[in-house]
Amino acid sequence: MKKWIAMLFSMMILVVVPAMTKTTCLAAPAEVGVTTLSDAAWFDQAWAEKRLTITCGEKVWEKPLSELMGEQMRIYTEEGVGNSCSFVSADWSDAFLEQVNTELRAPEFVNPGVEEGYCYQFVDGFEPWYLGVVQSRLMSGEVNDINVDLNDNTCMVLTYEEAEARAGQEYVLAGTCTTSFRGSSAARINNIRIAAGSMNGYELAPGASGSLNTIFGSRTSANGYKSAGTYVGGKLVDGIGGGICQVSSTTYNALMNAGITVTMRHPHSSPVSYLPLGTDAAISAGSKDLQFRNDYLHSVKFETIVEGKNLTVNVYVKASDMNGVTYRLWAKKTSSMSAITYQTVYVNGVETEVREVGRCRYQPLKTDDED
Repeated sequence: MKKWIAMLFSMMILVVVPAMTKTTCLAAPAEVGVTTLSDAAWFDQAWAEKRLTITCGEKVWEKPLSELMGEQMRIYTEEGVGNSCSFVSADWSDAFLEQVNTELRAPEFVNPGVEEGYCYQFVDGFEPWYLGVVQSRLMSGEVNDINVDLNDNTCMVLTYEEAEARAGQEYVLAGTCTTSFRGSSAARINNIRIAAGSMNGYELAPGASGSLNTIFGSRTSANGYKSAGTYVGGKLVDGIGGGICQVSSTTYNALMNAGITVTMRHPHSSPVSYLPLGTDAAISAGSKDLQFRNDYLHSVKFETIVEGKNLTVNVYVKASDMNGVTYRLWAKKTSSMSAITYQTVYVNGVETEVREVGRCRYQPLKTDDED
């Protein structure tokens, strides 16, 4: 389902057209909530009244464009470049597109243009095609419904067995975690961005091991890190790279939710505000690290997103490697300063096992006048 993600690891999908006569545009309606990248942003609110319609044979799929134009889309004018349209994330399209792709290969779907026993399948995955269609139409300058009829240029004809085999070869979002850094200092946010950016697009080969200390690199001013709050000796003090433990903790949760084998993890000495007790992972050069191993048959891929006041870490695994198995990391508090950490295993959505991962004890954060 996530075959397009390799394209999004290193950059946003971006469509740019030559500069055109500047258009006076009204503000986007509240229910659309389009974000902007400059004060010269433009948007024609008439798009909110239009629809996207995909047809194949006698089958029709529809979606209001207002649902596509939420905070995940930006239309803006860039000086010297012209009008541009980009998607920050494509997560909002997944359910709709997966529905289309699933119904295309369903035996009960009768398409007059396809021989019985065969079905349509998007050639290169549906997300790149879909994003390209929507972006190009939005930038055309004409506000109209977007109607697309699937054809042989977009789809290929496969047997149902071939379609299912191809689906098993696609990467899926196996593990994810989002934490908030609301209230953090500018320096701490800077460090989170640098550490997360160093991991964005990272791939771990089958059988290989990874280390966040290695991925993050040296925490030095030369590498862009700044001084921010960090735990040292049970106290909160300023140190170069302060805040990157939030990246390691968020990554730990995403790894465990994806079924990746974690070989080294250290809880903090004191509780953190952004995750429950027992689910954090401290990191410190030379003493603490988050290390993990890929026991799947294919490479796993990492994506990090720093947007607004949130950090998200996503881990993608081949669907065939997951084989219907999913995981969830969670913890149960045993006191105000202790917790037991668990990982629940599901097979095709049915809980089959609860594993104890570890036991954590914390200490209250010391004040400056405490030894």
